[in-house]
This record gives sequence, structure tokens and C-alpha cells, in this order.
Amino acid sequence: MIAVSLTVALFALFAGLLAGFLAGLLAARRIGRRPLAENTAPPPVVTEERLRAILDTAPIGVLINTRDGDNLYHSPSAATCFKVSGEQLQRDGMWPLYHDPRDRRAAIDRLYADGLFDGQEVLLRRGDGDTCMGSLSSTVIDFEGQRCHISWFYDLTEQKKADAVRRDLADRLEMALDATGAAVWDTDIPRGTCWWSDSFPRMLGYAERPEMPADFWNVRLHPDDRQRVLTTIDAHLRGETAAYAYDYRLRRADGDWMWIAAQGRAIRDAAGQAVRYVGIMTDITERRRQEEEVRAGKERLLRILEASPIAVNITRRDGLLVFCNTQSEIILGRSRDDLLPMPAERLYADPADRQALIERFEREGPFRDAEVRFRKPDGTIVWVLSSWGEIEMDGEPALLTWLYDINDRKAAEAAMEAARDEAERALADLRAAQESLIQAEAMASLGQLVAGVAHEINTPIGIGLTAASHIAEQARDLRVRFDSGALKKTNLAEYLDAVTEAARLLVSNMNRAAALVQSFKQVAVDQTSGERRAFDLRTYIDEVLFSLRPRLKRTLVTVEVDCPDGLEMDSIPGALSQVLTNLVINALIHAYGEEQRGTIRIAVHPDGGDHVIIDFSDDGSGIPEDHLSKVFEPFFTTKRSEGGSGLGLHIVQSTVTGVLGGTVAVRSVTGQGTGFTLRLPRRIAREAAVPNAQPPQPGSVSGLVMPV
Repeated sequence: MIAVSLTVALFALFAGLLAGFLAGLLAARRIGRRPLAENTAPPPVVTEERLRAILDTAPIGVLINTRDGDNLYHSPSAATCFKVSGEQLQRDGMWPLYHDPRDRRAAIDRLYADGLFDGQEVLLRRGDGDTCMGSLSSTVIDFEGQRCHISWFYDLTEQKKADAVRRDLADRLEMALDATGAAVWDTDIPRGTCWWSDSFPRMLGYAERPEMPADFWNVRLHPDDRQRVLTTIDAHLRGETAAYAYDYRLRRADGDWMWIAAQGRAIRDAAGQAVRYVGIMTDITERRRQEEEVRAGKERLLRILEASPIAVNITRRDGLLVFCNTQSEIILGRSRDDLLPMPAERLYADPADRQALIERFEREGPFRDAEVRFRKPDGTIVWVLSSWGEIEMDGEPALLTWLYDINDRKAAEAAMEAARDEAERALADLRAAQESLIQAEAMASLGQLVAGVAHEINTPIGIGLTAASHIAEQARDLRVRFDSGALKKTNLAEYLDAVTEAARLLVSNMNRAAALVQSFKQVAVDQTSGERRAFDLRTYIDEVLFSLRPRLKRTLVTVEVDCPDGLEMDSIPGALSQVLTNLVINALIHAYGEEQRGTIRIAVHPDGGDHVIIDFSDDGSGIPEDHLSKVFEPFFTTKRSEGGSGLGLHIVQSTVTGVLGGTVAVRSVTGQGTGFTLRLPRRIAREAAVPNAQPPQPGSVSGLVMPV
């Protein structure tokens, strides 16, 4: 359109100068695009000299050519535009200038048919080989008696390049807006019009750009946002703000609502009045959805933490608490209003403990179950297990700490330590008594008395030591659960119950043992129970039963032994004595009632050349089937109210399998008695022997005679 307008302007410029030529040209324009044969006005006639003088001054290319392409005239601007010399144009004519000669042939045919054409875009080739795009306007004339045509050429090459750059920039802008979910607008305030980028209707879900009147945006505002948004814009247009930004909802093409974040500013005239305002809109629907999910997730998390039976705190990196649950209030002895603005280090009994935990967290990352002390407002110390992790709170990293109250466990541990100390003192007394008993080995006449004394002493000491061992075992089990993070409140309650009962047994029996040791520590007893030696099994069984005569005499139960003479053993007789004694006493307590007659049978026979079988049986009441699998468990007894500890058969099993290197099995039918089958090696392994010089260690059953 620029080239066409320029051509028309040049025609007007030269109208007065070309006189008759242009008069004829204007007549041709009035005639229109009819074939020449129908034109009534003759072609204009001008002289070469006049035409050359006029056309040489034209700022655009002017050429006069014949239909066959011979060049009759060219202006200096034309030679410059086409980058050819005048001689080349005169010699070669117009054909070499066309990128495709067929284009010229078609244009010439149309020109000589219609008489003229205006603003036709043509692709020409310059003399240096480059192509150029131009706007060509031509009309047919007579020039010095020849039928020819004059052409006006305006070079559009640079304009086309600029247009291409503008289109590319516009395309890039649209692609960038689409990629970022954004759109731009430009409002002309005086005219009341608004322009939107093509990405805006696409953002709203339109497949094609719809009609977009000035109120296209306003009518889509959410009713709840309209007043706020329009008030913000009006305030800015009045000059109250330098720019404006706001979020609002806009109705999509499908009727759903989308969230928009808008930023813009007004463009003002010299008087400061807003004449335009422009800006950018971004689709933040997904961001809003994610923010809502984060908010809802945070609320769910805080509800879960609030319901936790364990104290939970969330602390910023600067040490200020931002969340604590009800359990935390209970453990720390402070209300939530007191805790939340408080620096966390003030809660610690020693602030250095918190610094040490921070350094550990920075070094190792999240950790579990660090023991630490807190101080309540009244000065009370609270022991807790503290586990640390990291959490994001309001977009910032924060510390998540779990606090588990272990005050009861600490008290139980203190009680256990006290009980252990008492057991160790009692054990020291027992060792002193054992040394005295060794010195009295020669006092055969006091053998029965010594056996009874040893039994009486070993009974409470054994109970105490077993109780202490049980406490230690329970403590180890609790520690394993604690270290693995599997500790439950029920585990701790069971542990406290066991410790309480064991401590009671320990204290009462240690007092009893202390009195007995003090009374009988000068009395001797046979010390072979802790020593490995060779012995005749039949003879030794008789000796054990002889030591039990005081107990058996108080019952109506007899003991029958079926054991071949000369059956030699190389073992630990004291351990075997303990096993047989416990089995006899267990039968007297559990198999027979008072004044009930019965028979205990001990049958022995070799099992190959290396083992012996000792079958111990009674004809008493038997063991219920549901109890049979539990008889070797520690503390399992049905006679606790009558003094039974539930450790006798457990010691039998551990002594047979551990000290003597054998096996033991139980069988029973209710009402028909109970039997125990012991399979023992006749010669125990060297490492199984218990040296006489080593006294029993805590947790050991060697050398102790335990009732059931």
C-alpha cells in the first residue's frame, strides 16, 4: 500500500509537467481496465527530451520498455536500484532482471490488455545476483512513435525485511506468552478501546479469537473480586500508586473460573493524566491449586501432630518455637501461649545440650532417641528421648523434634541399679561363705548339717541372683526395643511390673540370705559341685538322695533308683546334683498333695558308649496339656502363692543343656504323672567344665540349689 500511494503521488507531481502525456494517462485511468481496443482516447504523445528531463529527477526507479523487453529509457535511480549500468540495460533489456521470466510475460500480457496496473509486487534479480522485492506500477504509452510502457518501481526489500522482523518478534512474543500462560493488554483511555494479545483468548480456552469489545474483560470478572480490582485500577489511574498488581478470578470460555495475576501501569500525558494503561496477565490457576494443597497439607499435618500421644515441637532455625502440641505442654509444664514465643534453648536444663544436638544434626542429619534433660518452670528435671528431623514450614526449613517422656524409665533404671548393687553385696557374702565351706571339707560328721545349711543359704541367694539376672535380661530387652525405635508404652509397663516383682523377691531373699550366711558361714559343705571330676553315677545319685532325706522324711513319697553299678561319669557332679534335687523338689511340690503317697523313679541306662539316659518320673497329678510347653520358661509356676518361684525347671533345662552338655525332654498325662528324660554325655567337653577356683558369676546357676 505504501508503494501504491507513492506511485499515485508521483503521478500527481508530474501531472503539470507531462501535460498531454499525463492527460492521456488520466484518461486511460478513467477508462479503467478495458481492453485497448475499446478505449476511445488516443495514447498520449510526448517528446523524448521533455520526458527524460522530467523522469531523471524521480526518486524511484522509472523505466520505459517495449513489449519485447527492450529498454528505451531508465532513470538513474533505476540503474542504482538494480545495480546495473545503463549500458547493460540498453544492451540486455528487462528480461535478465526478472527472477522468473514467466512473471514478466504474464505481467506484460495483462498490461497491454488492460492498459495499466498499479502496485503489483514483483520479484526481480539485481545485477549482483541478489533478489529484490518491489512494487511496480505501469501504463502503456506511445514514445517517439513506438508502442511501449512506462513503469515506476519502488524497492520494498528493506520494508519486507522490517516486516519480517516485526512478524518474527510478534510470533516470538506470542510463543513466550503462551509458554508462560500470560497475555498482555493495551487500553486507550480516551477512545475507550482495548487491545489484547492473541494469547489472551487462548488463555481463556477459546479455540478461535472471539469478538472482543471493550468490556470483554470486565464482564468476566468474578463478582467477589470485581469491586476490589476496579478500585485498585481507579486508584492507580488517579495517580495514587506508581504501578499496580493484584490477583483475581476470571471466567473461562467453558464457564469455569481461573486465577489471574495482573501487573500494569498507566502511561500519562504531559499534564499527568492517564491516557493509556498497559500490563501483563499470568494464569496462576495451577499455582493457586498447589498453594491450596500446601495449605491443606499443612493443616492436616498440624492436626496429626496435635493428636500425637508424643510431644512434638517445630522450631525455626533461629530457635523460636512455631508449633507445639498438647503433649509438649504437659511434658514441658508450660502453656502453648508461653511456649510459642520462647527460644527453645531456655527449655533445656543445660543450654549446651541443645547446642550439642544442633551440631550433631548438622553433622549427621536426622537422628533418633537422644537422651536430654528439660527443666519445668518449678525447677523439676524431665528426662526425654529427643528425635530430630527437618520439615518445611511456611516455605522455610524448620526443625521437627519429638519428645518422649522417660522419667519412669530413668526411675526404674535407678531402682535396678540399686537392686544390682544389693545382689552383688549378697554374692560377695556367698563367696565368703563358700570359701569357709571349702575349708570344712574334712568335717564328714557335719555333712548332713552342712548340706542343709547350704540348701537354706543357696535358696534365697539363688532366688535373688536369678531375680537380678531377670532384671538385667529385662533391661537388655528394653534397651533393644528402645534402640530400635519399637518401644511402646505397654513394653515399659510390662518392664516396670517385672522389675517391681523381681526387686521384691531380691530384697526379701537377700535379707534372708544375709541372716543365714551370718549364722552358718563357719559351717562347711562339699565344694565338688563346681568342679569337674570322675564319679560313679549310682553312688552319686544315692548321695544326692541322702542329702534330701530331711525333706523326703516329711512326705509319704518314696524314691526308687534303677541304675547299674560301675557306670562311670567324667562330668560336674555339683551340676547333676542340682538337676536331680530340683526335679525331686519339683515333684514333691507339684505332683503330690499333703499326706498323698507316691513313688518317684529314677531309671538310668547307657545310651551307646558315650551317653547315658536318666529317666526321672513320678506317679503324681501330671501337668495340664496347655502348661506342658511352658514348664521350662522362667518364673512359670502354679504354686507362687505357696512359695514357688517358677525357676526350678528353667534351671534344670539350662544346666542340662549348658553346663552338662545334654538334652532334656518332658512328657505328662494329667492324672498319670510326669516324666523327664535326660540324655547326658558320660564325658563332657573340656570347655564345659566349671573351674573350682572361679566362683559363680552373676546370672549363673552353677553351684546353686533352687526350689521350684
